[in-house]
Amino acid sequence: MLLPLLLLRLQLHRWLLCLLLSLLCLQALAAERSPNAVRLEMQKQELLQQLQVYHDLGGKLSLAEVQGQVFMRLDTAATLSAGKTVHWVRVALHNTSQNEQERYLYAGDWSKLQLYTLFPNGAIKEQQTGQLVPVAERDVPQSKPYVRVKMMPQSQILLYLRLQGDLNLYKPQQLSLQLLTPEQVVKTNNSRLLVQGLFMGIILVMALYNLVLFISVRDRSYLYYVLALLGTGLYFMFYHGFALELLWPNAPYWNAHSFAFIVTFNGLFRLLFTRSYLGTKQNLSLWDKLLRLLAMLYALPVAMGLLSYFTPLDLLQPCVDLIGIIGGGVLVVMLLVGIASLRQGYRPALYFLVANVLFVVGALLFILKETHLLPNTTLTVYSAQVGMVAQVVLFSLGLAYRLNTVTSELAAEVVEKERLEREKETERKLLIEQQKKELEVTVANRTAALRLKTQELNQTVRQLKASEYKLRRLNQLKDRFFSIISHDLRTPLATLDSFLNILLNFSDRMKPEQMQKLANHTQLSVRNLQALLENLLQWAASQTASDQAMRFEPEPIRLQELVQRNVTLLQDTADTKELQWHMEVPEELTVFADANMLDFIIRNLLHNAIKFSNVGGEIRIKSKPGAGYAEISVEDNGLGMTPEVLKSLFNLEQPAITAKGTANEKGTGLGLMLCRLFVERCGGSIKAKSEAGKGSCFWFTAPLVPAKPAHNPERELEGEIC
Repeated sequence: MLLPLLLLRLQLHRWLLCLLLSLLCLQALAAERSPNAVRLEMQKQELLQQLQVYHDLGGKLSLAEVQGQVFMRLDTAATLSAGKTVHWVRVALHNTSQNEQERYLYAGDWSKLQLYTLFPNGAIKEQQTGQLVPVAERDVPQSKPYVRVKMMPQSQILLYLRLQGDLNLYKPQQLSLQLLTPEQVVKTNNSRLLVQGLFMGIILVMALYNLVLFISVRDRSYLYYVLALLGTGLYFMFYHGFALELLWPNAPYWNAHSFAFIVTFNGLFRLLFTRSYLGTKQNLSLWDKLLRLLAMLYALPVAMGLLSYFTPLDLLQPCVDLIGIIGGGVLVVMLLVGIASLRQGYRPALYFLVANVLFVVGALLFILKETHLLPNTTLTVYSAQVGMVAQVVLFSLGLAYRLNTVTSELAAEVVEKERLEREKETERKLLIEQQKKELEVTVANRTAALRLKTQELNQTVRQLKASEYKLRRLNQLKDRFFSIISHDLRTPLATLDSFLNILLNFSDRMKPEQMQKLANHTQLSVRNLQALLENLLQWAASQTASDQAMRFEPEPIRLQELVQRNVTLLQDTADTKELQWHMEVPEELTVFADANMLDFIIRNLLHNAIKFSNVGGEIRIKSKPGAGYAEISVEDNGLGMTPEVLKSLFNLEQPAITAKGTANEKGTGLGLMLCRLFVERCGGSIKAKSEAGKGSCFWFTAPLVPAKPAHNPERELEGEIC
């Protein structure tokens, strides 16, 4: 594992040296391009002679109002006033050539810049850009606030430039104006992409390299250095506009405040790396306290950044200055801690110290430029990045030396552990043999005890499952009772009460046919209530009693007499729908069953057939003997059932899907479940078939005399007689 890392490190060092030389060459090329900038500056100076300015102290004047104000010649040495002042710049441009001219206007990093172009024909064109304007809404969609100006051949235009500085960070101290050609802008942007892309490539490669080292040796120093590198890369992405263009192009206000958190992130992990790499907690306690104090000071710029972001306070410029002071202090203290660690004989501190010298010098130059103590030159702009690349290369050597040291220590520890293991091996073998014998005895005893416990637990589980099943059935029964009592009993009682109230209070004002109609409705409600109560009582009796306690007294029953008795009982109900009976039951057919149960079954099936029959329909009752059993069927040609409703019938676990009869009769599904229970108790089985709109057929079996009842609920019907 270590040999590939060392080879990778040597190759990476060569590659980084080449990258460093390339970066220095690119910066030299950038310096050679400075004459173009001088020529642009000369163009700017020529343009400044024509500039006129008006300072809108309130910042509320429109273009029309500003046109009536008195503009003064621009004083290039004057410092702009603070506050909410809006600065208007007026300049006239002439295109004396025979070609259309295009220029990019740059007036500095203002919060918001609006350009009004007045053409000779009276037309006005408005464009905007600025550091607090989303990239997509800028006239030129990139991080630099350019405004595109186009002029037709042999033409003249008048420009009004509105400069607004909402944040002091984006409010230049002096007014300046540059007109750049498109080629100059493209070259500048390409140079930015090339140099910063190369720099970010170095940062990313070194971050991945040190991340691999961290995964290999689990030394926190490498992880802290990786995070510090990422923080540095993120800061320069922010500084050169890549963060705004790539990460949050629609959040320019956050981009302005993000540096407070990015720099804090970078500084904290750089301090953590210094403490971990130099071991200040163990060897340099006073310096360690100073490093922790500097880390806590970073809470101030974070607080200022949050206040500035979430409140109207503008604390960005003081935050930049404070971060510069803290950052400068961190850099100086890092050098001093490296010197102190080297004096104590810690050799890796030499790499730390040499690498930081170049980085600290470059970073201090960059900080002084950011705090406006040094001018903005190629040296001050790129010094921090050059020092960072040098630091990366030299730190890799220091981290590699630390890796070798840690590896040697780990190897020595491994050798020592192996020696101790060999010495203890003999004792372990003897102890293992003794423990093996003791364990065999213990395992045998515990296995027997566990086997007994397992049997007891299995018995307990079976009992619990039986209890759970009974409790579930009782809970379903309770829910069914509550449902019926709360709805199906209350509704007919309320209907009956309403009918009686009408009879008591309005009978003297009702016509005979109205009285008859009301009486018919009352009779139907009472019959529904009676049938419901009867089913409910039968169901309660069947559910609360055990199979042995349920009263079952089979006897020979003449089937024709029982069917005829129930037909006569329900004749009045059938007459209300003008139904016809067709009964085909042999007179001599005798079954062996419980009379009450069989009577309940026949009555419920006939009642359901009446309920779902249309006016003028017919009901057929058939019976025929079979092999030891009689088959009885009840068939109607009424509403019928859908497959879903048919599937829910006779379900003891889930309630059936109920439907209203042809005269709006209601049901609960209890009757059919009781029919199944009583049929199976008598030793038979029950089934049904139906088709929506074509009627339904229910048929069941009952044992013939003198056959004994076969208590088999799963017995299948031998055939269909519907």
